[in-house]
Amino acid sequence: MRFLLGVLVGYTLREKRKLLIKVLVTLLVVCVVLSAVVLPAIALLALSLDVQRERWSRPAQTKVPVLKGLTYEDAEMKLHAANLNLRLLATRYDSSLQPGLIIDQTPAPGEEVAVGYSVGVTTSRKDFAGPGP
Repeated sequence: MRFLLGVLVGYTLREKRKLLIKVLVTLLVVCVVLSAVVLPAIALLALSLDVQRERWSRPAQTKVPVLKGLTYEDAEMKLHAANLNLRLLATRYDSSLQPGLIIDQTPAPGEEVAVGYSVGVTTSRKDFAGPGP
């Protein structure tokens, strides 16, 4: 591009070969437009396509519903409606709660997880299994 600019300035100063000057000016303008407009536009288009492809490759996401206070069966139905699975992590004695209710869940309600993810729950039980003898 510097070469074109140098030839253009040289012929312009001598005021010779006007057709050549017009051709060189046209080439210079095309080079500037290519380097300043077209190439960045192509790069941005390629970046946009790459971002879209990456987004499409991610698994579908869904929010975890609130399960605390539900029975295991009700929680299972609620998770099935949200395309999630249920997994019993533990049972814990809690005298203030009716046995069989969910008292804790992982992940927390409202978190985004992949469709088909297993939500772990802890349920209450009726008997106290204290420390052994």
